[in-house]
Amino acid sequence: MLDSRHDPAAAEHGTAALLHARAVRAWRIALIAYLVPVSVLTHWPRLGFGGGGVIDKFIHFLGFGVLAWLWMHARPFGRATAGFVCAAAWVYVDERTQALEILGRTFSLHDMVAGWIGVAIAGAMYAASRCRAPAGTDARADADTLVAIAYGRGAHWAIAAVVTLAVMVVVGACMLGVDWWREGAIYFGHVVYAIGFGGFIGVVVAAMVVEGGFARFGLEGTIGRRPVTLDRGATAGVPRLLAAMAIAFLLLAGYRGLVLAMFGAEPSEKLATDAEGFRVLAKGFMFAAIVLAILGAESLLARRAFRADPARARRGGGAGTDRGTDPAVAATPDGRPRR
Repeated sequence: MLDSRHDPAAAEHGTAALLHARAVRAWRIALIAYLVPVSVLTHWPRLGFGGGGVIDKFIHFLGFGVLAWLWMHARPFGRATAGFVCAAAWVYVDERTQALEILGRTFSLHDMVAGWIGVAIAGAMYAASRCRAPAGTDARADADTLVAIAYGRGAHWAIAAVVTLAVMVVVGACMLGVDWWREGAIYFGHVVYAIGFGGFIGVVVAAMVVEGGFARFGLEGTIGRRPVTLDRGATAGVPRLLAAMAIAFLLLAGYRGLVLAMFGAEPSEKLATDAEGFRVLAKGFMFAAIVLAILGAESLLARRAFRADPARARRGGGAGTDRGTDPAVAATPDGRPRR
């Protein structure tokens, strides 16, 4: 057996395994803390969000999208894909059980579709943000460890919460100000939508702060070297812009096609409220599509760069790599050595 006190590689493997275990435990706690109250609210008898029900689709999109994000990071059975399947299945279970007569609520296929859209977008974001480097490489292992550092420490969760709250307050206040200026009044539906949309933006900003800043410095301080990553120039410039624009166009066109398939060009009176709900949801979907397009374009360009020069994904690799200074062998997400 290797003695980690004299083997830098073994020491790094043990540290990585501990970091991953802490992060998964934190995500599972967050999942439970979120799933329980959300399930209670979705089954609360005769609960409404105001606004004539038109923001209901946005609430389903956002609520189940966040649920999928948490479930994938919680990695049930050790796999993020299992978390995605659990979230997709929960959308159906949650909506079906709302039809219980005692709750005074009804089943809505359109609500379920909105929830599945949120789960799909969250899954695509997860894949784009976590799969920039090929599996089995030092770059992929370091990327996984960076995420573990970002979310394996309570202080980082506290910072993320503060950033999310601050952005939510600023964005929400601006949205309510626009509503007041345009309509001369603020209704409960406006408040719910502003909180949800502002919180959505806040979560994205918080992830950028925690993962983009604290995690990288944390890896250098914890492991004692810089992570293996591509230089910014490899995933920037006109190609990234064009790729992002193409992805965003396809996503928005797909959303528009789905709405037309469900409601047609002229929705019937019976479906008018649901159709209006998807029109309101379109604003949130557009923001999510832009974020996903940016992540997806960066991921595609990164994978292309790694395929063109596989040495970039290894420690001490090619010229376009931000090289680590420690020759230790990388660890897989579950802490096993990667040779």
